Parts: sequence; structure tokens; C-alpha cells
Amino acid sequence: MAKQGNLQDLMRDAYSWVNSGARNAAKEIMNDLADAGPEWGGEFKDSWVAHAPGGGSAGGSYPYTLRSVPQLPATRREAERKTKFIIENMAPHAAIAMDLVDVPAENFRYPGYGPSGDIVARGSRPDNGKRGEVSGRGNARSTAPLFWYQTFVKAGKLQQALERGVRLAKPE
Repeated sequence: MAKQGNLQDLMRDAYSWVNSGARNAAKEIMNDLADAGPEWGGEFKDSWVAHAPGGGSAGGSYPYTLRSVPQLPATRREAERKTKFIIENMAPHAAIAMDLVDVPAENFRYPGYGPSGDIVARGSRPDNGKRGEVSGRGNARSTAPLFWYQTFVKAGKLQQALERGVRLAKPE
């Protein structure tokens, strides 16, 4: 029979392992979102943040590391919490960059420098449409496909990043 102290140490290690998996998964998800999304000047790519529902948040810039994700207490309560982190983009134009809102074409203005990311579409934008809605002739450029975020979630890329992060877990 294990001594009480040893059992507590074992449980703390188990909770730590769960938290490590969650932190690694959050880091992987943030990096994959940054890679998949649009990149013009880098503000959107560098604005992914992980928040712990119990308090605490961390951020950083791309590429994200474990320092970009808050540490969680190695407790049973934290280990059993279903939502470990909420990942969001804090850029003021995040909803536009994620193709969640329609935007008048005149809101897209050339900033005086070219995009940092690869151009995936060229053409013109409709008068009121989404960021990645570029086709035909024109000078508009898009650095991520239309609905890249929805595709990321629905096509299993989110799940792949989560699984990769859990595989990287080790006790902290």
C-alpha cells in the first residue's frame, strides 16, 4: 500500500502532466492559427493569446512558446476543468482577418508596403464582402484563403494541433 505522501506526489505529477498537455496544445494551436491566417504586417499573426478561465493570461509573438501560455496550478480542480484555455486574437481587426464580418471594400487600404505572407489571391473585392473575397482583375491581394479560420476548425487542423500538443506533454 502506498504512503499518503507518495499518493499525493503521484496525483500532483498526474495533474502536472494534464496541464502540460493543455499548455503544449494551446501553443501548437496558436502557432498553427498564426501560420494559416493572413499576414500583411504581422500584427494579426502576433496577436494570439491564451487565457485560463480561472484567471491568468499570457501572450507573446509568433512563433509562440510555452512562455506564451499561462501556467496552471497542479491541482485536481484545474486538471478536471473542461476548458483549460481560451485562445483568441487580440488584434483590433481580428473579426475581419478571420472572415467573420463583411467589410466595405474602401476599408481595405494599401498601407504603403507589401504583405509579409504569401499572396494566395489577386483581383478586386466586392463593395461589401469578406477579407479574402478577392477575384477577377484588380490590385487587391489576399494572404490567406477566404474562410481560412472556419476551414482550420472544421477540416481537423485544430484537432491535429491539439493532439500534437498532448503528445509533447511532460510533467512540469
